[in-house]
Amino acid sequence: MKLKEMKEKTYSLIEEYYPEEINLAEDTDVINKMNGVVNQIIMDLMTYRKIPATTDITVEENDSKTINLNTAVSDMFQLSKVKLDVDPRTGEEYEYENPFENIIELPEDYVGNVKVYYYRNPTLCTTEFVNDSARAAYDDTYEFDLDPVLLEIMPYGIAADLLKMDMISNYGKYFYERYLEMKQKIDPRHSAGTVRIVGGYNGWFRRYYH
Repeated sequence: MKLKEMKEKTYSLIEEYYPEEINLAEDTDVINKMNGVVNQIIMDLMTYRKIPATTDITVEENDSKTINLNTAVSDMFQLSKVKLDVDPRTGEEYEYENPFENIIELPEDYVGNVKVYYYRNPTLCTTEFVNDSARAAYDDTYEFDLDPVLLEIMPYGIAADLLKMDMISNYGKYFYERYLEMKQKIDPRHSAGTVRIVGGYNGWFRRYYH
């Protein structure tokens, strides 16, 4: 979904319950703070369905065997696991536990690949523009990388923030409570489960569900 679509959905949602705010989309203060509000909701929602990612780090003979993932993986939100290459001396994978404070300490003789499985930060919206045309062009090109389930909830969070100072109508409270209710129903899993085929004979396989 594009940023323009998200803004249109949010304004339509507000106008549906709060018709006297039909000109909210033309309010300069709202326009100027909108992308910042969207970013706040992105960072709140992304923890409910995190964005999986992987990256490879090549370690040469003379490289340092200490890797700080906080600097080596710039978009990392949370580490999942680390996988090393097969040990050429034993033919087995190096065993490696998840590092403390995202610092990897490799064997001194390790040469090869380090595969990092992690959850990345979402792409946030730009908040500063030279003019309205630049803002409109950005709205047409920025695309959310959150799960579609989260994008359906997002307009309620944005609306709640935009109307939180409206003490008369209390619609800010309504949208906020609705936003909390919808978040509570989010299933953090991206799918109902996976099947891993681990071996078999003549077409018969053992399957493990998790």
